[in-house]
Amino acid sequence: MTESTAWYTRFLGAMPATRESRIIALNALIGSVGTGMFLAGSALYFTRFAGLSETQLGLGMGIAGVVGLATTVPMGRLADRFGPRNVLLVVIVWRAIGYLAYLNVQGFTEFVVTACLLFVMDRAGQPLNQALVGRLITGTERNRTMGFIRALRNLGFTVGFALAGISLTTGSETAFRWLFIGNAISFVFVFFFVCLLPKVGPSAPKEADGGKAAADVRPPIRDWRFTAAMAANGVLFLHDAVLITVLPLWVAEHTRSPIWMITVLVTTNTVITVLGQVRVTRHIDDLASATRATNWSALLLTFACCAFAASGVVKTPVWAAVTLMAALLLLTVAELLHSASSWEISFALSPEAAQGRYLAYFNLGFSAAEIAGPAVVLWLLTRTGPAGWLILAVCFPLAAALSWTGTRPRPKAVPEGPEAEPEADAADSDTAVPTATGR
Repeated sequence: MTESTAWYTRFLGAMPATRESRIIALNALIGSVGTGMFLAGSALYFTRFAGLSETQLGLGMGIAGVVGLATTVPMGRLADRFGPRNVLLVVIVWRAIGYLAYLNVQGFTEFVVTACLLFVMDRAGQPLNQALVGRLITGTERNRTMGFIRALRNLGFTVGFALAGISLTTGSETAFRWLFIGNAISFVFVFFFVCLLPKVGPSAPKEADGGKAAADVRPPIRDWRFTAAMAANGVLFLHDAVLITVLPLWVAEHTRSPIWMITVLVTTNTVITVLGQVRVTRHIDDLASATRATNWSALLLTFACCAFAASGVVKTPVWAAVTLMAALLLLTVAELLHSASSWEISFALSPEAAQGRYLAYFNLGFSAAEIAGPAVVLWLLTRTGPAGWLILAVCFPLAAALSWTGTRPRPKAVPEGPEAEPEADAADSDTAVPTATGR
């Protein structure tokens, strides 16, 4: 085998294995480039050109976030009824129109109405994509595809921010508006590629193992094991709030580290995520391995919090930078483990006949952490300083313990009725012959 052939073989081996997984991963890249462009300039656009104050912007986004949170599970039910691909196509069109509608917003009321209508679809996007992966891809390739999605999203966000930086140097309203238009255009490409995927109808009317009709599957909120896993996932997902919102403020306001360390830390996290997420998913392919990964993630997050606390105490810029980098590396590895384990747990615990609504419900933990997490963690650190990191550090092992209660093996059902009596008698007899079920 020539060197070029070997390189090509390795390249193909590193790519998603199926046509469907490649299309979905490419969509993640394209969509995140547009989203990165929007996020980089949206706050400045609304406060400079749309007549909003910073307080009104934060309040409006909070209201829209709550509306999106409340409608996530109903959108999942629609995916079960009409198929995730069909619902996702509607969501994509709605989002493209919604981001263009932002350009006509003037004042707080118009902003809140537009943001609420858009957030209904924004919050539905992630669980719908995951449900589509669950319907089209099986086995180990399913989790591997989710790994590609996350890695390429991080890469896309970076590209989107870079493109936005070029536009924002002018400071003109036209440049800002083109960021919104660019985001809407990205959804046109996403729509086209989703159309290339096989049609996926409603969820199976009966489960292969339990024989339940979709309507007979109990709501996820009544499944306490699934709810425990969902709540634990939300707590563990605070690592995202730490990285995106808390880290820059902590470095700038509470440590002696040079300010350029913020760029170094964020870039390091992005590179490791892009290169490492798919590799990590290879080792998490069932509920048991996902539970172990969750435990390791919680432990690493605890150590990361301790390192962040130390970075606020050390007196020299060099040691502050060293402790921050150590904290960032621990946080990043924990992030990779938690992401992969959360996908496996949500898939494994979701009934096939109601996968859309179960995945949407599981996503509530993620959404709640995304909405409230930055404010909660910043409030804690503002009030307590480095000690706040130690308080946060305790939360992660508790979350892992809560997740374990939801993912541990279910107890075997005890036989009932007259059929159980011979087995019970045999168990009490010294001469009993072992049965197949007793081995």
